[in-house]
Amino acid sequence: MRFKALLFGLLPAVFLAPAVANAGITATKHDFSGIGGIGQEPTGLCTFCHTPHKAMSTLLLWNHTLSQNVSFSWDVPETTAGTAFPTIPSDTYKGTTTKCLSCHDGSVAIGDIGWWNGGAPLPLTNNPIGDPAFQVGLGGDMSGNHPVAMPIPFNNAPSTYNGVGTGTGITLADWKADPQTLGIRLFTDDGAGNIKAGATAGLTGIECSSCHDPHNGNGVQGPYFLLGELGGSTANYICIKCHTKE
Repeated sequence: MRFKALLFGLLPAVFLAPAVANAGITATKHDFSGIGGIGQEPTGLCTFCHTPHKAMSTLLLWNHTLSQNVSFSWDVPETTAGTAFPTIPSDTYKGTTTKCLSCHDGSVAIGDIGWWNGGAPLPLTNNPIGDPAFQVGLGGDMSGNHPVAMPIPFNNAPSTYNGVGTGTGITLADWKADPQTLGIRLFTDDGAGNIKAGATAGLTGIECSSCHDPHNGNGVQGPYFLLGELGGSTANYICIKCHTKE
């Protein structure tokens, strides 16, 4: 609780500096560096998501507690094209989406990390920390949110991803053939549940990080770490980087 109190006290100071798109994590809403209260010196810029030693998972050296026993799902069974909405198990799905949701679903404290400087943090309850406006999927309810962990018709051909196949009613011409050329990140599911960056014919899908870069890298053009612009109608508008509607 002392850690949580200190975190609340320091968050405003962390976010006072203006954040610049594509300028890295520093001074963005993902910058928790300098926050102490774990019993050692203040944590580093990457610590709340990654650690070089004793990570919870070797994959991405993940350091933040995942949402526990949550099945993320939508309020409808399938898209109008017949592509099924998936159910995403929070603690076994290997795509990046569950890592994003471990903070953003509001069920796990931001400071609930596994390892820092020789020890774990002080015991924390699972009360959400942060602005509720940025919470997605509370209690597993993804209603009204853009689908993720789903196939995308890469090169205008059906795909299977996370056990879901492209619906037979899809109009392939309504999709950009390769959104990667416009800065969108695509992912491959090898069929055994292993997911890696990059597109593969027939095995391509999208994750949260297809449209958002949590590290605020060179491709970020808008707020919310978007890999495109939030509004407008140019080729940089985030929606028409995948959907052919212009």
